[in-house]
Amino acid sequence: MRFLLPFLPLLLLPATLAAAQDAATDPRCATVRPAIPVELARWSQRTALAAGTSTRSAPVLVIGQATDLRLAPVERVTVAAQPGRTTDAGGTAGLALFQVARAGTYRVALGEAAWIDVIRAGRALPSRAHGHGPMCSGIRKIVDFRLVPGRYVLQIAGTQSGAVPVMIARGAA
Repeated sequence: MRFLLPFLPLLLLPATLAAAQDAATDPRCATVRPAIPVELARWSQRTALAAGTSTRSAPVLVIGQATDLRLAPVERVTVAAQPGRTTDAGGTAGLALFQVARAGTYRVALGEAAWIDVIRAGRALPSRAHGHGPMCSGIRKIVDFRLVPGRYVLQIAGTQSGAVPVMIARGAA
């Protein structure tokens, strides 16, 4: 145990970062106005929407519009492609569709810890970049994808949450 004490702050760092991202529970956020990227400016104006349990039942997300996506038990979801991370029994998952009109970098922002896959023609696409949202913004993670015009599937898995705040936005030029 004495050996672990010097490393305890490093072990707690991921939990500290996660708490710092949660605007509802971090007391520092009461006096901070987060600097949200312009493309995610509508993050706090979310509407509720039920995720699909298959691509046939998946709703269509509007790029630039945030939503609280209600997920389903993972056992009820027929995935569009094998998730990049193993999903736990008892967890939740869901699918949504979105349409890209112009080629570019698109950002998927989530307000909860979850695994994101963007899928086209049955194949998960590689991400270009990923990171955390601004402190106190409520954005837990942002993943960037380089996309061309067409229809895509957003697949969310690897979470225990019943709903996940999500927004897809075209990256700033």
